[in-house]
Amino acid sequence: MRRRVGGDGEHADRLLAAARACWGNGPGGAGCVVAEAYDEDLRVVARTLTVARVVCGLLKARLAVLTRPEWMPLARAYGAAQEPRPEAPPLALVTSRAEPAVPREIPVVHVHGTGTLQAYALFPDQGPCSLQDELPARIGAFFERHVWPHRELIRPGAERVAWRARSGYQVRTDTERRQLRHQGCARLGLDADRPTIAVLGHAPERDAELFGVTAALAAADERANWLFTDPVPADGHPRIRCVGGTLSTTMLWSMADAGVAFGDSDLPAFGIPVIQAGWSAGGACGATHVPGSPEEHRRLLEEAVARHAKGESLLGPEQRERARLWMWLRRCGADVPTQLLAHWEQGGDYARTLAVNLRHVEPGADPLQGAVRRMWQRREPLLTRFDFHDRGALACLGNAR
Repeated sequence: MRRRVGGDGEHADRLLAAARACWGNGPGGAGCVVAEAYDEDLRVVARTLTVARVVCGLLKARLAVLTRPEWMPLARAYGAAQEPRPEAPPLALVTSRAEPAVPREIPVVHVHGTGTLQAYALFPDQGPCSLQDELPARIGAFFERHVWPHRELIRPGAERVAWRARSGYQVRTDTERRQLRHQGCARLGLDADRPTIAVLGHAPERDAELFGVTAALAAADERANWLFTDPVPADGHPRIRCVGGTLSTTMLWSMADAGVAFGDSDLPAFGIPVIQAGWSAGGACGATHVPGSPEEHRRLLEEAVARHAKGESLLGPEQRERARLWMWLRRCGADVPTQLLAHWEQGGDYARTLAVNLRHVEPGADPLQGAVRRMWQRREPLLTRFDFHDRGALACLGNAR
C-alpha cells in the first residue's frame, strides 16, 4: 500500500488518515454497492472508490470493495465493509475495468479517462445490456438531444478544447503539413503523390475481422500508401509500413489523408476523416464513418482511397464540427471538477495532493454529488460537469466567449 500510494510511508499514512476523516463513517443499509478496484494506479483506484462512495450515499447502501490486498487499507479508509463479497445481488457496480460485452442486470458505472473525473453509466431498466452493445447509442442520443442543438453556444469552448488537444501536433499551416508529408514519405520510401491511410491500433481478440479486411485491401490496392501502428502479415510490401512508435504525432497526422481507428480518435476534429472499425463510446455522435459489416468497411476504405486520390476528402464539414463537439463533451462537458479527487496530471504527487484535498473538502457540498444524482435520476449515460437541461448553464457557455 505505502509503495503504491506515494513512494514512502509519510504520504501513505497522510492519505489514509485524510480518507478516514472524509469517508470513514459510511452509510449502512441492507443493500450494497460493489466497487471493483484492481488497477495498479492509485489515481484509478481513488476515482473508483470515490464514485462508489457517492453512489452509496445516494442509494443509502454500504460499500463493498473487490481489490488487491495492498489496496484494502485504502478501501477500508473509504468505509468499505470488512466482508467484501456480498451475499445478495448488489444495487450497483462501480468499476474501471468493465468488460464491454458482458450483459449486466444492475446499474454499472464505468470510471475511465484522465482529467479530474469521467464516467459512463448504463441503467438496464429494460433488461440486461452491455457497454459494447448499448453505450454508444445512448451517448449518441444524449449528444443529439443536448449537445448538437446547442452547437452555437458550445462552439467557442469546443475550439478552445481543440486548441489545447493539438499541443502534440506542431503544425501551423497547410504548407508545413505538405512539407512534413514529403519528408515522411521520403524517409519511409513511399510515393508522396499517393493518398496515405493510417491504421490505428486494434485489439486482436476483438477487432480481428475488420483488421483482416483492412490488411487484405492494403496488400491488394495499388493506389494508396498504408501506415499501420500494429504489425501486419504484409509488412515489407512496397506500399505498407508498420510505424508503431517510430513516427511522432506530428509526422503521422501530417502524412495521413484518412484514418482507420479501432478506438476513440480525435483525427476528424483536425480535418482527417476516420473509418471507425472498432468500438468507440462516441461512435454514434456522427463524427466518423461506422461500417455495419465487413463489406461496408471495405467499400468505405475503397471510397476513401478513391476520393483522396482525386484531392477530395471523405470528411464533411458537419462531421468535423461533430468531432470537435464530441471532443469537447469527452474532455470538458463530461469531465467533472471535484475536490474529492486530484487531477490526473498530478502524477507522482497524486497521493499528497489528494490527502490535502480530502482534509479540506466538504463531501456533501462537492459538485460530484450533484453530478452523480443527476446521472442517476435521469438515467443519463455519462457524468456531466453541469446540468444540460438548465438553460442558464447553457447561456453561460455563450457568455464565456
